[in-house]
Amino acid sequence: MSETKDTNGFINKASNGATEDRSINRLFPVFLKLEQMKVLLVGAGNVGLEKLNTIVTNSPNTRLLVVAKELHADFVHTASYYKNVEIVKGEYSANYIDGADIVIVAVNDIELSTKIRDDAKLKGKLVNVADKPELCDFYLGSVVTKGNLKLAISTNGKSPTLAKRLKEVFNDMLPGEVDEVMNNLQNIREQLQGDFKHKVEELNKITKVLVEKPVPKDAEDYWFL
Repeated sequence: MSETKDTNGFINKASNGATEDRSINRLFPVFLKLEQMKVLLVGAGNVGLEKLNTIVTNSPNTRLLVVAKELHADFVHTASYYKNVEIVKGEYSANYIDGADIVIVAVNDIELSTKIRDDAKLKGKLVNVADKPELCDFYLGSVVTKGNLKLAISTNGKSPTLAKRLKEVFNDMLPGEVDEVMNNLQNIREQLQGDFKHKVEELNKITKVLVEKPVPKDAEDYWFL
């Protein structure tokens, strides 16, 4: 495969000589400190409400600017609980992208969605377009939260329904005490003497039982640490 470099020196195309396995999810998982960023959400209908709920549920103090021609009553009601959510009723303009770090598009208009995506790319912003995987830089997956434990589930954009079902499974399987387990392990880690390698080895010994012990019928019995 031929390679070219852009003006900043990054390689545009590269090949390691191996055939790509497209059956594998090649997305790179990250957890963003969204509350330290600014998000532009275009659209305030049912899909926009879903995106809003995802953001405020995970990062309630995120600075969010919403631009929409029409405002769903439930959207406005939900947004009213969050002081960092600002709503502008009106037409989309590329100028709104300037102050954003991330752009989320939730409009039922493929031409407008594509334009917003193109505007975002020109300005170097990451963009998510609802129900249009081919226009997305990232996906908003289903998330399981148990205190400080957070699991994100991705189906590579193939089946959001499956991701939601898996979320239900993990929510039911993981007991509420798992956060207490993490706090206990943190206390143990802070009390351990020695270098980083030694601490890792000791914590591995302690937690090894979690993967060695067969999962009992009552999952609650599994989290005994």
